[in-house]
Amino acid sequence: MVLRFRVAAAVCGATIAAALLFATPHFTLAATGTQADGAELQDVQGPPGLWLTTPYPMLGGQAGGDISIDLTLANQGLEPQRVEFDVTGLPEGWHWEIDGDGRPVGAAIATAGRPVALSLKLTPAADAAYQAYDFAVVGRADGQTLRLPISLNLTETEPARLTLTPTLPALRGTVRSTFDFQIKVTNEGQEDTVINLVSQAEPGFEVTFKERYGSQELTSLPLGAGQSKDMTVSVKPAQDTPAGQYPVMIGAAGDDATAQIPLMLDITGHPTLSLSGPDGRLSGDATAGEDRTFTFALTNTGTAPAETVKMAASPPQGWKVSFAPEGIPAVQPGETVDVAVTMTPSNQAIAGDYVVAVRSNGDGTSDNASFRVTVRTSTIWGIVGLGVIGAAVVVLVIAVARYGRR
Repeated sequence: MVLRFRVAAAVCGATIAAALLFATPHFTLAATGTQADGAELQDVQGPPGLWLTTPYPMLGGQAGGDISIDLTLANQGLEPQRVEFDVTGLPEGWHWEIDGDGRPVGAAIATAGRPVALSLKLTPAADAAYQAYDFAVVGRADGQTLRLPISLNLTETEPARLTLTPTLPALRGTVRSTFDFQIKVTNEGQEDTVINLVSQAEPGFEVTFKERYGSQELTSLPLGAGQSKDMTVSVKPAQDTPAGQYPVMIGAAGDDATAQIPLMLDITGHPTLSLSGPDGRLSGDATAGEDRTFTFALTNTGTAPAETVKMAASPPQGWKVSFAPEGIPAVQPGETVDVAVTMTPSNQAIAGDYVVAVRSNGDGTSDNASFRVTVRTSTIWGIVGLGVIGAAVVVLVIAVARYGRR
């Protein structure tokens, strides 16, 4: 092959841009630059011809899949040319295909000033060795031959390699909180995989996986080579979990690739009040107009002190309710405090059942109990009633005795 070069150079650090031209049978190198005195050099055009080029004539590729190489066919100053393609120098068992606009092509029309973008797709043989392979892409047009040498270094495909990256590895909340961790899972290998999502947490903890902006729970996730996906890992602790720090291990496994990261839950205590009546009952007896005291049990079943607890009630109209004590500075976790609740039904209360709502209110927690009171009238009014009845009988007897003789 006869090589002809025409180069326009610049003085004092001039910038050079080059293009490779394959014509009958030659190629031309054209360049532009700037002279030291500031005068701009004129572009140097090559003679009429065809170019067949690639950005990377020496490149690497992984075995086990297709390898794509970008090509460009350009026409300078010629009539439209039909160029037919071939690939020579590939080992036995390799397959090749040249695509244009996403379709396999065997030839292309090169029009002046309108480069054609092409792609060479190579499929190495299944038993291809990991080494460098030299071959050439050939274009033939009206007796002309374009030859583009390419060197491909075939390497072993890197298997899937997983990483898990949390936005925040530790969160704080109460036992009633749901801890949402934002996790990015990445496949840094060169093979696609499907990963299984697993977790290890304290007994009673509930761990779920969801897509970042979805509501569907996940147990597995497809992940392409070099792909990353965002997901949300939600952890809900058991309601009786004491305050403290609890690790949760999150893992992903696909084929032979695994990854895991520890997450941390910092659970602060939360008070929970429970109010119950005497001996666990929520009913009792009382007499109209008379005081009756019931002992209620106030228990903190939570994991933090219930502070500034106040007692209150909503009795029927005309009733009186008082507490001893009325306020409790703090009820410690697991502690039970007895509260004397004195109820005085109205003097005009008739016999029957009444409901008194008893409440306990603390910082961040409360509880209430509906206490049924069966009211009986006073025995004094019974005696008075009997006296009235007796007096009426006496009056009746006297009247009969006096007027019965007539």
